[in-house]
Amino acid sequence: SNLEVMSLLQDRMDARQSAETPANNGSDGNTNTNKKGGPFKNRDWIEQAVFDYLKSSPCGSGVKLEEMPSLVERLRRDPSRNTSGTDIQQGYGLTSAETLQVLNHLPTSLVELHVLIEDLENRPGLSYEGVEGSGEEKQTKFLEMISQFAGKEVDGTAVDGEGEEDAENAEMGVKDEPDAMEE
Repeated sequence: SNLEVMSLLQDRMDARQSAETPANNGSDGNTNTNKKGGPFKNRDWIEQAVFDYLKSSPCGSGVKLEEMPSLVERLRRDPSRNTSGTDIQQGYGLTSAETLQVLNHLPTSLVELHVLIEDLENRPGLSYEGVEGSGEEKQTKFLEMISQFAGKEVDGTAVDGEGEEDAENAEMGVKDEPDAMEE
């Protein structure tokens, strides 16, 4: 995942920086400080550019690598194997590719979720079927679980413009009243 790559790059850059620091403190005064980066300056530049890009991506802001295994296990767990009545340990049955996309993009809206997970409305853990609520409620709970991991807020959860129409009506001063003309 992007988080793992970012962690690896950070470790490499830290190790390289700590190795360069004692070399620059040499007493002979004839160190290679004039050759910025030495023979590996292109590699160092690429690693820094990739690290900076990943740092600006959704996974680069406050996500902890040590929490990832439990999230992956929960995303991959088969929803039909849920043993408890609560959704605290609910599985979602995502494929490896879908799990990786969710980890890299950390969706915060239902639109993003529908783009990342194929056939979302027919997934057992996220669908409209079942007794425990509508699919939109299950998908919103899924987004809330992701947001806890990512430390981000869930965006407005309206699908197909449901909430947008109400917001536009409020701006224009239109009230949602039954038609009085039908009498």
